[in-house]
Amino acid sequence: MKKKINSKLLSFLFLVLLIALWKIIVTVFNVPTHILPPPEDILFKAIQLVQTSVLQTNFLATFEEIVIGFSIGAILGMVMGYILAKIEILEKALSPYILIFQTAPKISLAPLFVLWFGLGITSKVVLIALVTLFPVMINMILGVRSTDRNYYYLLKVLKANKFQIMTKVELKNALPYLMTGTRLALVMSITAAVIGEMMGSRAGLGFLLILGNEMYDITLLLTVIIVISLLSFFLDIGMKKLQEKLLVWHESTQKG
Repeated sequence: MKKKINSKLLSFLFLVLLIALWKIIVTVFNVPTHILPPPEDILFKAIQLVQTSVLQTNFLATFEEIVIGFSIGAILGMVMGYILAKIEILEKALSPYILIFQTAPKISLAPLFVLWFGLGITSKVVLIALVTLFPVMINMILGVRSTDRNYYYLLKVLKANKFQIMTKVELKNALPYLMTGTRLALVMSITAAVIGEMMGSRAGLGFLLILGNEMYDITLLLTVIIVISLLSFFLDIGMKKLQEKLLVWHESTQKG
C-alpha cells in the first residue's frame, strides 16, 4: 500500500515538475505564444471549450466511434481467431493473406473509407474495427493453440462436450493472451479514430485538430492533444483494471 502511494506521489511530483519547467522555459526564453504557449493558456482554452460545450461534443463523438468500432473489431477478432485456431488447414491457407493485410498500413485506408462511407461515424467505425481485429485475432489463435494437451486428455476421460472444452479450458487459457491483444488494440483504436476524423469528419477530437491547424491555433492543438493523451491513459487504466479482475487467478496479476 505504501509503495502504491509513493509511486502515485512520485508521478504527481513529476507532472508538477514538467509543468514548472514548461513555464520557466517560455518565460525565461520569451517563447512566442504562437510557438509554445504557457501552460495556463492551455488551461484557459480547455475551460473555454468546456463552457461552450465544444470539447464535450467532440469528445463524445470520438468516444462513441471508439466504443462501437472497438467492440465490433474485438468480437470479430475473437470469433475469427477461435475458428482459425481450431481449423488449422484454414489458418494455413489464409495466413499469407492475413500477414499481407496486417503489414499493410491500415491508416492509409482512412481516405478510402471516407470516400466509401462518407464523413459520418461509419467510416471511422470500420477503420477502428479493422485496426482492432488483427491484434485480438492473432492473440486468440496463440492462446487457444497454447492450451496444454493434457487438459484435452483429462476432459476426454471426463466425457466433456465441445462447448465445455471451449469455455472451461480453451477460452480460459486464451484469456491472458486476449487481454494483451485487447489492450494493444484499444490504444491503436484511439489513434485510428483520430486519424480517421482528420481525414474527413464533421465532429471529433481529430476534427478539432484539423480546425486548430487551419486556424494556426497552437493553444487549441495542444489542448486537444492533451485530451487525447488523457483519453488513452484512462482507457488503458480501465482495461488494466478489467484485466486484473478477469485474471485474478493468473500469475501475471500476482503482486509481490
